[in-house]
Amino acid sequence: MDWVLKIISLLTAYILGSIPTSIWVGKIFYHIDIREHGSGNAGATNTFRVMGARAGFPVFF
Repeated sequence: MDWVLKIISLLTAYILGSIPTSIWVGKIFYHIDIREHGSGNAGATNTFRVMGARAGFPVFF
């Protein structure tokens, strides 16, 4: 049963890690596509620069 929990944990982490949170935060709360602003990267640093810390911290974590 221990291996089942490990596989489920790995799959959950993979799925959660693949969610593009910076794009979602930009579109839902700021109505912008983060990939069209700043450096064009959809990462946390560009989100901090373009949308500020309020949007950058949730994207980072």
